[in-house]
Amino acid sequence: MGLALGIRQRLLASHLFAVVVLAGAFGAFVYYTAAKQVVERLHAQLSASAALVAQSFDPASLTAADRDAAARHALVERLQGAARNNTDIARVYVIKIEAGNMDAGAERVIASSDVGSESIALLSAENRLSMRAPVPGDGGYVVGIEMRSTEAAEKLYILRLSAALAFLACVLAALILSRHLAGRFLSRINDLVARCRALANGDPLPPRWPGPRDELDNLAREFDAMAGRLRHAAQSLREANEHLESRVRERTAALESATVQLKNEIEGRVHVEALLAEAALTDPLTGLLNRRAMMEMLGQASARLKPGEPGLSVIVADIDHFKRVNDLHGHGVGDQVLAAVGGRLREFSGDQQHNVARWGGEEFLILLPGVRLAAACKRAEQVRRGVAELSVGAEGLRVTLSLGVAELLAGEALDVCLRRCDQAMYRAKDAGRDTVVAAQGALFATMS
Repeated sequence: MGLALGIRQRLLASHLFAVVVLAGAFGAFVYYTAAKQVVERLHAQLSASAALVAQSFDPASLTAADRDAAARHALVERLQGAARNNTDIARVYVIKIEAGNMDAGAERVIASSDVGSESIALLSAENRLSMRAPVPGDGGYVVGIEMRSTEAAEKLYILRLSAALAFLACVLAALILSRHLAGRFLSRINDLVARCRALANGDPLPPRWPGPRDELDNLAREFDAMAGRLRHAAQSLREANEHLESRVRERTAALESATVQLKNEIEGRVHVEALLAEAALTDPLTGLLNRRAMMEMLGQASARLKPGEPGLSVIVADIDHFKRVNDLHGHGVGDQVLAAVGGRLREFSGDQQHNVARWGGEEFLILLPGVRLAAACKRAEQVRRGVAELSVGAEGLRVTLSLGVAELLAGEALDVCLRRCDQAMYRAKDAGRDTVVAAQGALFATMS
């Protein structure tokens, strides 16, 4: 859950943020600029000192010091004296640079104000400023001066302390100013809140908070004018509501009566539409799906087929010698035969009764989604035997089926599969009826 800040806290935070960002950025800029100037000024002083010391030597005396220990000792004392004359100087040294070789390894210490430093490589100590100046002449001698680290550190410390104190002063001033502004702003807001509360409770409005004529004062004046208009409108609204409630009661009673009548009419229409929808999809004699409904199911099932997955199989069954049944026993018995065969097909379908349809006349179609051809042939044989066991009518009429089986593969047109299944069914007729024939591509096999 986020932290909810009031207006006072937001004003304080905004002022403090502005001071931290602006004053901090400006202070950092001033500090780094001043620090850079201090360092540059120290470099300039150190460079001038190095040049002045270098001009006090001549190459001949330095060459003698390089070769003679006594002369070197005198040179060291002279360098120490130069270092003592300036308390900011940490070390003064003289080095020899080999002619034509500017590598760091070509430098050799001749003498230094630090005792024993002639034997080590000449490098500026950490946190020290160093400057070199060549000795006039062609001897290749250079005088170097290193300033003590405390000189630059003290100056930079004073700069940092001054910048920090100035920054804290800006932050304190911002806090005091924002607190004062927030107090005046919140007093006007609290006055407006009190007026809103009085308006909501129906109480008289309190006197306005005395203050300058500014945007908040204009807002309070507009609020008072709006409150007067709202009170007048509320009175008119109460009178209108009383009249409206009586009209609503009358209209509600009439609407409830019309709603009951409309509900009864809608329920009747829904029931009729359901019956019509069922009649449009089913065969009235057998209760099975009709051809149109089965064609829709076949189209949906074939559209879902994917390569590599089991396809779907279809069985087309035709009642053998059905015309003879109608001719010898009448159409009433023929209808009994159709109804009995449809009921037996429904029994064999189990939970998939919606996959059986009266295909037309005495033909039936069974849809077997996800079933391969071999399993579909076994199902067709079960259907054939089950129908052969039927006894229809008072005369115990026996009927048989001729069945054709085909499998629809992914990518194959549906009408091609149905035509192949019909051909298999006709081959079952030619094979003597009461037979199952499977169609596998252009090949047909009698299964029973």
